[in-house]
Amino acid sequence: MSLAPSTRRLLASQFYSLAGIATFIGIWAYASSRMEPYVLPSPLTVGKRMIELAQSGAVLTNFLDSLWRTILGWLIAVVLGSVIGFLMGRFRYARAFFHDLIYLAANVPLIVYAIVAIIVFGISGMGPTSVVILFVLPSIALNVAAGMMSVDPDLVGMSKAFNRSRFDLARHVVIPTVMPFAFAAGRVSFADSWKLAALVETFGGSSGVGYQIGRSYHLFSVRDVLAWMCFFVIFVVLLERLVLVNAEHRIFRWRADTPQRGRRWRGASKAAAPAEPVSTSAAETVVRK
Repeated sequence: MSLAPSTRRLLASQFYSLAGIATFIGIWAYASSRMEPYVLPSPLTVGKRMIELAQSGAVLTNFLDSLWRTILGWLIAVVLGSVIGFLMGRFRYARAFFHDLIYLAANVPLIVYAIVAIIVFGISGMGPTSVVILFVLPSIALNVAAGMMSVDPDLVGMSKAFNRSRFDLARHVVIPTVMPFAFAAGRVSFADSWKLAALVETFGGSSGVGYQIGRSYHLFSVRDVLAWMCFFVIFVVLLERLVLVNAEHRIFRWRADTPQRGRRWRGASKAAAPAEPVSTSAAETVVRK
């Protein structure tokens, strides 16, 4: 019985993924056998500690704290960044007003944000949330602005010629053009927000994954540090595979229903390839023009 090509590709992808994980664990096990247990514990030792932490309930409590702080800061940044990005892409005066401020915020070292948040908010949950806001907002604003500036003026003019309402114009022209830029920025920034929130919790948190990692470090427990690190990686991967990937498929499912039409540009004989996600520096270059 032969398998469909898509099924074979899926199985091959899963096989290589598992092979990569097994290789990493094998290297880890070999390295731990050559070192003292307090320097590098074995994967089995760390796995047993992970089971103990999961059974104690500490994992769920601390991950919920970190999740709440990260999502709150990320959502606030997405709302504010989308509004600023829309204004920058729509009005040149707004672009001139916000451009330098957003560019400055995007280039401040993250450790500076973390230190300032700890000084201002102290040992509280507002520190990680505020740092996530400052980190995510420039990326969202610049990418949304770049998406707004890439809206096809011919489609806008045609919509006005056929007396389409502003709602139809936004729904069928503006939003489909901007969404790939905004979603790419939001997806990447959300993954980075976890690492940044954990960093701030390590230095100035009273709970959360970062706080537990810092506490384990001060107790000189490499086993606990690696256990919490593994929990962090597993949680981020599950969130990516189960939530973000499904959200992307739902948001952009119209692409599968839309027939591919060969649109010819000057000097090109084939339809343009799908746009790649725009980085913060590339988006800043587009907006600055």
